[in-house]
Amino acid sequence: MKDSKQLRIYLLIILAIVSFFKILFTATTPLSLFSEETQYWLWSQNLDWNYYSKPLMIAVYNFIVTGILGNTDVAVRLSAVLFSAGTAWVIFELGQRMYRDPRIGFGAALMLVVMPYFHLASFFHTTDSSLLFFWALSFYWLYRATTSQKNSHWVYAGLASAMGMLSKNTMVLAIPLIFVYLLLVDPKQLKQKGFYIYCLVFSLSFLPILIWNFQHDFVTFRHVGTLGGVEGESKPFDFGESLKYISEYVGGQLAIISAFFIPFLIMAFRRLIKYKEKKMLFNLLPATLVWILFFLISITKRVEVNWPAFAYVTLPLAMAYALTVVSQNWRKYAVYATAISGILLVLIMKPEPLDAIGFRKVLRPDKDPLARLAGYREMGQRVDELVDSLQLQKHFIFSDSYHLASEMAFYVSGNPQTYTINLGRRKNQFDLWPGIGQFENKGYDGIFVQWNTADRPEVIDGFDERILKETHYGIHRGDTVRVFSIEIYKNLRHIDEVKTDSY
Repeated sequence: MKDSKQLRIYLLIILAIVSFFKILFTATTPLSLFSEETQYWLWSQNLDWNYYSKPLMIAVYNFIVTGILGNTDVAVRLSAVLFSAGTAWVIFELGQRMYRDPRIGFGAALMLVVMPYFHLASFFHTTDSSLLFFWALSFYWLYRATTSQKNSHWVYAGLASAMGMLSKNTMVLAIPLIFVYLLLVDPKQLKQKGFYIYCLVFSLSFLPILIWNFQHDFVTFRHVGTLGGVEGESKPFDFGESLKYISEYVGGQLAIISAFFIPFLIMAFRRLIKYKEKKMLFNLLPATLVWILFFLISITKRVEVNWPAFAYVTLPLAMAYALTVVSQNWRKYAVYATAISGILLVLIMKPEPLDAIGFRKVLRPDKDPLARLAGYREMGQRVDELVDSLQLQKHFIFSDSYHLASEMAFYVSGNPQTYTINLGRRKNQFDLWPGIGQFENKGYDGIFVQWNTADRPEVIDGFDERILKETHYGIHRGDTVRVFSIEIYKNLRHIDEVKTDSY
């Protein structure tokens, strides 16, 4: 117990330090919020029971924190920092309870913190941030429920899973995963009421999602079906494309858990195969089955690297346990691997020291994933300057991209509601809100922002005249990585938009 208390203190200190530097980075970086972050923030300004692509809770988290701290970058990302610290803590507690050894929980928590996929979810406030926490909390209570068979533990697991479901829909996979686990290790529990209590409590979270979708033509289901290849236009099978998707998927999944940890993962699977331990199966089964599911999807379409990552939360527990029965050299390697993974994550976020020794030749600024965050804050400031200098009165801001529209809503003074038009895109949340049609023939000027400088005839023809067009650049690591245009038009008449059934 002394070790447990001491390791709790160490973990608390480590998580506090890591959290502090993540907040400090956000407070001091010239980079803007990720466009998905500003989109979810904009949802919080338009609260609803569900949204086009995701459930309601990310909007609620943003509503609460920005309501207290204001609409700032730090306020938006604070939820991600807190959820990630909570996730690491839950993994520590689960490891300690599962193996009666706080060192396993401590090691697992540290490995989790430096895994690239977890780092991203802990830094950028997306639906993965809260999903990872509630996934970990669900499996903490599911482990307790399956070992104690207490109905109260099944209820707690159901509540945690319900919150996870209201954070991101993929939480629903917890039901078949725990069903398969029980089928393999203790099928008698499937004849008892505990599992079904869990399912019943969990299913309460489906109600707002189903009711809202019934009122909105089931757009969430159509959207998810399109992403999964169930809906939308089907294309002939292309073996070359399939091979490309599969290789991207496999390589991406190895990278996001850290290539340095692959030996530990192999050790864990070898131990599972050799000894068939229930605890090892509990930790490895979710990741394995979810990995297989998305592998099958990758045969026909591209799978985003983060899609299966939520199920990897318990992998560090399996790896940390496997390390307890290997040589001292492997344990030393584990310490170095964890430290190196953490250092690399820091350098990726702050690559300027490496640029001085030629890193930009390895990872060009325009290929840097963080380049996607460049220029939005400055663009919002420029829009403010133009509104002031041109003395625009009745006006609105719009784009052909929800990414840009969301960024402008956040970074333009006063956080105005922004709008999108359809010039050939698939549907998104903006299509469920009032559009620019409300401003037609009422003397409203339009500020159009886009990711390139090409003229858009549909936009030009929709107004009396264009009074300004200027190019704006996003700068990252000293290089131009983004090109935008800001265009101001006089008096909206009507823009002919593309009608689409693409989700």
